[in-house]
Amino acid sequence: MEITKFKQKLREKILFFKPDFNLEILNIGLDQFQVSNYKRGADIVKVGELCRNIFFVEKSISRCYFVGEDGEEKTLWLEPEMSFVTDYESFNLKATSKCNIHIYEDSLILAIDREILFKLYNTYHEWALVGIAIMENHYLNLFKITATIHFNNAVTNYKHVESYFSKFLEVVPMKDLASWFNISPVHLSRIRTDKIKSIN
Repeated sequence: MEITKFKQKLREKILFFKPDFNLEILNIGLDQFQVSNYKRGADIVKVGELCRNIFFVEKSISRCYFVGEDGEEKTLWLEPEMSFVTDYESFNLKATSKCNIHIYEDSLILAIDREILFKLYNTYHEWALVGIAIMENHYLNLFKITATIHFNNAVTNYKHVESYFSKFLEVVPMKDLASWFNISPVHLSRIRTDKIKSIN
């Protein structure tokens, strides 16, 4: 039952991008997604491995990160639950991944293999259009949030996340958020403490 509901959510997500999708063709593609149950803390994409799948994550925030020369983890992006995630560079170029994609919570994940997806694209024009729309949406959102974080100060960034991605503050460890903001965990802790004080 839970898997059926999750697949229905995937269906709704795809119809959001293309409401006039031919339902018979839509179902053909949906049947190609494979479901897996991942535990919290799993890396669904790993550095040095080929990323062969696009993932649709049900219940967990996802984080893309790499380890810098200083040995510290650097957060590239965070995505809320019910998002499509992958390492697009590895996926599209068939190159080994330079980053990891991590989930913070237990979650069902639907995945579709690259070769199967490209066969859908070649066979059904509608699936190709949806694939383009999903990738464009991912990069537009990534650009907007990256630009926001880059051009604002840390306090403004914290308020932005609090307003639009409040679950991030509950689930994502402070060190990962700080890395995303490109500040120290101590600085972020100070911002959070000042925010709590201002409320009280």
